[in-house]
Amino acid sequence: MSTPIPVPDDFVASVQHAVDQDGEARRIVDVALERGLERVYLVGCGGSHFGTYPAFDLLNRYTDAFATERITSAELTSRDPIGVDEHALVIAASHSGNTPETVAAAQYARGKGATVVGIAREGASGLAEAAHLHLDYPDTITVTEPKLVHNEQVAAALLAGVGVTDVATRLRAGIPALPTALRAVKDEVASVGERVADVVADAPLTYVVGGGPAYGMAKMMAWCYFQEMQWMDAAAINGGDFFHGPFERILEDTPLIVLLAEDSSRALGERVVRFGQNYTSGLGVVDTAAFTLPGIPAESRPDLSVVALMSAERRVLDHVAARRGHDTSVRRYMYKVSY
Repeated sequence: MSTPIPVPDDFVASVQHAVDQDGEARRIVDVALERGLERVYLVGCGGSHFGTYPAFDLLNRYTDAFATERITSAELTSRDPIGVDEHALVIAASHSGNTPETVAAAQYARGKGATVVGIAREGASGLAEAAHLHLDYPDTITVTEPKLVHNEQVAAALLAGVGVTDVATRLRAGIPALPTALRAVKDEVASVGERVADVVADAPLTYVVGGGPAYGMAKMMAWCYFQEMQWMDAAAINGGDFFHGPFERILEDTPLIVLLAEDSSRALGERVVRFGQNYTSGLGVVDTAAFTLPGIPAESRPDLSVVALMSAERRVLDHVAARRGHDTSVRRYMYKVSY
């Protein structure tokens, strides 16, 4: 057992910084709606793309007033979708604000007449320059939580703007509590973090499963956290697909990490948990139902729980990194070679 790095001292302040920009999110949504909104594109690469899954889930489930698409930055520019025009809202995220594909996607969308929102760290960047509005956060280790908060606030504004006021009200009742609620998650997930570290630290391959929007969080854990930041072999599996191939690869000690939120797709993950309890000693479960989420009303938990899930798994990474002795900032290729 090793001690993970401390939670950043500015964690709450960094998330609060994003929460405080709700008014700007509402204003840009009003602009898009006034222009006759028909399509919303959630755009990014890697973790910035995976972080769009919760907002996509909200918009996809609760309104048909416009179409919503989740798409990687390079796909947006290479596919040239017919719907990127003056009736589109494009929300593009990149931590640095200078990810080449994402900057190009924002420039492309703006050139097509779309309303463009950029989500990135504070300061000048290619994305900030290309966007009509730059929603930002401090440049610290606290990266993904603020991005998800911005996406949730834009989603709430969109739902409110098209008359889905009950859902928007639920979201807005809980979002202001996220800074302290997510900070509590960092402590409450400690025992789970140690369990996951036990399971995956020396494993040749780890399966990470999530259903619905939690599938985006499974990609975040398997690809960004385990592959990129820990150089581990890991695979992200959609909970709806697990029993159509992947479960045949589960042996008596195969690492199987299941991510559970409290949204309507929770049953997809619960089914995988039941299977894992019977067939592998390597089961680890990150379940938001175990967290107190102080300040978040009970009626807001289902829609905001995936944000808590992401914050929990980011802290799980710290436990795994401490156990393996692998600094999460070390890269083999990223930022070092041309690709």
